Amino acid sequence: MKTFFQFIRKQFIRVKHPATDIQHWREEVFSAILSVTLLLGLLTAIPSILLAISDRLWAVIVMDIVAIAWIAILWSLRALSYASRVWNFLLILFLLGVFFLRAVGPVGQIYLMAFPAMAALLLGLRPAVYCLIVNAITLMVVGYFFDINIHLAGLADKPLLRWAVITLNFSLISSVITISCGVLLQRLEKSLKDQGLVADSLRSTNEELRLISAAVGQLSDMVVISRVSEEADGESLIVFVNQAFEHQSGYKSADVLGRMPRDFHGKNTQPEELARIRQAVAQHEWVHSELIAYTKSGEEYWLEVVIQPVADSDGKYTHEVMVGRDITARKKADSDIHSLAYFDVLTGLPNRRLLLDRIGVLLATAQRSGLFSAVLFIDLDHFKYINDARGHATGDAVLRAVAKRLSNMLREVDTVARIGGDEFVALIANVAKESHSSAAIALSISEKIRAEIAKPFEIDAQTYTCGCSIGVTLMPKPGQTKEDLLRESDTAMYRAKMAGRNQIAFFEENMQVEVENRLTMVRDLANAIANEQMQMFMQAQVDSLGNTVGAELLMRWTHPTRGAVSPAEFIPVAEESGIIVQLGDWVLQQACLVSLKLTAQGRAFPLSINVSPKQFRQIDFVEKVRFTLQASGADPAALIFEVTEGLLIDNLQETIIRMRELCQLGIRFSIDDFGTGYSSLFYLKRLPLYELKIDKSFIRDTPTDPSDTAIVQAILAMAKHLGLRVVAEGVETREQADFLIASACDSLQGYLFSRPLPVDAWLQQPEAASENMLRLADK
Repeated sequence: MKTFFQFIRKQFIRVKHPATDIQHWREEVFSAILSVTLLLGLLTAIPSILLAISDRLWAVIVMDIVAIAWIAILWSLRALSYASRVWNFLLILFLLGVFFLRAVGPVGQIYLMAFPAMAALLLGLRPAVYCLIVNAITLMVVGYFFDINIHLAGLADKPLLRWAVITLNFSLISSVITISCGVLLQRLEKSLKDQGLVADSLRSTNEELRLISAAVGQLSDMVVISRVSEEADGESLIVFVNQAFEHQSGYKSADVLGRMPRDFHGKNTQPEELARIRQAVAQHEWVHSELIAYTKSGEEYWLEVVIQPVADSDGKYTHEVMVGRDITARKKADSDIHSLAYFDVLTGLPNRRLLLDRIGVLLATAQRSGLFSAVLFIDLDHFKYINDARGHATGDAVLRAVAKRLSNMLREVDTVARIGGDEFVALIANVAKESHSSAAIALSISEKIRAEIAKPFEIDAQTYTCGCSIGVTLMPKPGQTKEDLLRESDTAMYRAKMAGRNQIAFFEENMQVEVENRLTMVRDLANAIANEQMQMFMQAQVDSLGNTVGAELLMRWTHPTRGAVSPAEFIPVAEESGIIVQLGDWVLQQACLVSLKLTAQGRAFPLSINVSPKQFRQIDFVEKVRFTLQASGADPAALIFEVTEGLLIDNLQETIIRMRELCQLGIRFSIDDFGTGYSSLFYLKRLPLYELKIDKSFIRDTPTDPSDTAIVQAILAMAKHLGLRVVAEGVETREQADFLIASACDSLQGYLFSRPLPVDAWLQQPEAASENMLRLADK
């Protein structure tokens, strides 16, 4: 920008003199005319004088010498005024014209014609008009009275008329030349005066720009001016930065000129803000933003910027002006204020205010989604003893250590807050969809927290221990508010304190009982195999003639105090707790043993066992199956793994690979409860399946219900085209069996043929054990 101002200043100086002083310009022209006239006069006077001497024209010689001398005097006497020197010069021209007109003839008219023309050039139009009048009178008088010999056809004997005609023609041409010159010079003078006004305006503008440049250069705010460049695909190239930019960023002007502003962004510069700025600039709108910027040394700082596109006189947007200031200190102050308002100073955890905000948000989300979340109110037991014995500094260190342990235990979506003293609150987000499952998970997390807090704290080479009491409540409930949640969990925590401290209590008593029972079941289930409480049952699968062509192995649990526990009750608990993997391994071992016993009796047929998704997705599942088969010596082809459609929803490609590895061992696969889950024809085509099991919910109302009947027939037809066997489970009536047999169902399973029996009891039956089977065969 400094270079631009220098250029304007030079232009202004170049037009200053002619625009403000036309007289000075005329003086320079007159000086040049005198110099040229003197030089050329000397060159022409010498031969003229020599010729005049030979012809004895002494008057011509004298006139030439006088004229040259007179011009030389005028050229050298610069002290005379401009007007005096000009009128002397014009007088010389006039006298030379009169003399040569009288002495020589028409040659004198040349000097007379130059007389008014020079007056117009050097003095202006009005003196030139006066000179024209003098010229006309002089020419008429001298020509007529001295009878100058100028021939004019037809007027030789009429001298007065002849010189009148000569004077008129001479005056006409002389006037045209003189007035044209004068008018031209008038217009030039006016133009130069206008140019002088422009120069004045430029001088004023130049001064204004100089002041603006100085002000912009000295601003404490950073100023960056960029030019929109078509060569850079519409990107802006920096053309100016002020001193504040250089001081703040560490870049010198030479470092940034010609480069794009985005070259100076960094890894943490917010892309969403940059996109918003680009959109606003593209729409020729000003934009305000706060960005993370970087100095030349790579140091981050916060920059508040206002960017304004600038258009030229044609309305085309050619530049962008950015004004920015460093707001790092303000941002830090804002962060400090925010921390004081929303975070605990001692531990850095959210305080009560921020906790209530997050509870409110999570409560609203839970009410929309139906997902349960939990609030855990944690109070340290006997923390006052540490404060009293070791002082508040040690107590503060313990609180910081507790906060760190709690933060490390929970997920990023969860919140741990300190709401005062030795009280902490854990907000566990999106636990589960069912209340009982949510309660179980919340209790499990609470147990982990209680165990973690109970571990010793080492502070200043001293060991300290303290337990905690935890109150738990769940959301959402009808009409529940965020204040209710904090109050409920606090109430539950005091209930835990009253129960003897180092306890966990739920706000709802019935939920507490249910959760305790569930935890007891998990504990008992984990020991059920070791205590020989688990037993395998078998249920036959028969063909259309009633022959047993397979069987399903079913797990049963007989608890010493509860008695027989339904699979519908303990299987979900095993799935949630992960014990299902241990139970699944045991079932596989039992299936291999039963297969060997059937083979030994000569009654070998396939055995179906259920494999849970969690068990199937174990990394070492294939190796476990291979090892169990090798260790037992059982035939893999005698085993059918029943999997649910839920297994196929996630990681289908990985599932296919694992199923194919098991198929290479000889294992076959069946889709259990087909029709109630994912039910996609896509996976039926890709998976290495052996059979489908129609869920009993479709069999129950066949053949009386047209919808279920149509569904079953559709499944049978589809399986036939895909080359898959079909097993119908839940067959309990003769009508159902007749319909399925008529529909070419491969195998039937249900109470009509056989109830599940213990394996040993089943093996002791005759081969045609069921009366229902015999009746079906007879039919």
